Amino acid sequence: MLRASLISLLALGVVAQEPAPKAAKPASKVSSKAKGPKTPAVPGDTTPVLARVGGEAITEADFQAAFRLLGQQEQMQVLMVQGGKEEFVKRMAESKLLAVKAKRLQLDKTPSYLQALARTKDDLLAREFLAKEGENLQKKLAVTEADVKGYYEGHKARFQQPDLVSVRHILVSVKQGEGTPGGTDEEAKVKVAKIQEELKAGAKFEDLAKNYSDDPGSKDNGGLYADADPSGWVPEFGAAARTQALGEVGAPVKTQYGYHLVKVEERKPSRQLTFEEAKTSVERLAQQERQVAIWNELMDSLRKEIPFELLKPAAPKAAPMPVAAPPKAPEAKAPEAKAPEAKPADTKGGAQ
Repeated sequence: MLRASLISLLALGVVAQEPAPKAAKPASKVSSKAKGPKTPAVPGDTTPVLARVGGEAITEADFQAAFRLLGQQEQMQVLMVQGGKEEFVKRMAESKLLAVKAKRLQLDKTPSYLQALARTKDDLLAREFLAKEGENLQKKLAVTEADVKGYYEGHKARFQQPDLVSVRHILVSVKQGEGTPGGTDEEAKVKVAKIQEELKAGAKFEDLAKNYSDDPGSKDNGGLYADADPSGWVPEFGAAARTQALGEVGAPVKTQYGYHLVKVEERKPSRQLTFEEAKTSVERLAQQERQVAIWNELMDSLRKEIPFELLKPAAPKAAPMPVAAPPKAPEAKAPEAKAPEAKPADTKGGAQ
């Protein structure tokens, strides 16, 4: 995630050195019940103050720093949309409002916050380094016309235009389940037959598509899909587009969506796009390749200077399978001691 975001900084020119912001008219004050002392957000920051929250100022320099971290599309929205900057400053002030409240609750002392803060510091320091190296990196990122042409020549296969077809079709949907459009299969066949009769009577295919087709993507355009790659369509429809006679309405084609009446208007065989035709795409891809190359070059140089090691945590050892204990042998019992049998007293003789 960080690597991608930093590469994007290179691509967007965010790291380029920027002139100091010009002095602007004082921003209109936003009312607040609690007004704190008027202190700048950063010591020595003399740029105009755009907002105050809990006694803390948000300055033009703060805005510029936050703006540089935005993606290209977001930057364009802030710059081009009327009131875009004011809305962005408002969001910054609201974020500051939440932060001030969090401090009052001492959430800035929690372990989770301190851990996240440490990670954020690394991110910010990385951005500061890229800003410092900005001018040098921008020069390396520049892609010339010769570079773009060289990329085209080395990757011609990427700029091969596939087979293209222009077709008109009328879809009669078959209901797939609850909440889906269409009728039963028999009802669809009856509707298709009615459309075919109107075609035989001389009705225009385009008009019938507007009246009867269930395809919202093409019906308003007379059922037309122009210069489309048939490989992106369901197999049955794609096969009809590739093989059906030009200018004729073929037999109904059954697909998972229902029944289609197809009229193929034109086919264009695959061909190699010229450099001028593909130039926009070539420039974009050449620039992306250069960004990755410059990033890898930068990382390689830093790894030679600073110890760098990616470690894979050792896989946790699987717990040994419990081994069933062998059945216990029955305990040998000692023979029970028997009391000696009492013999009957001798009654024949008396005491001697």
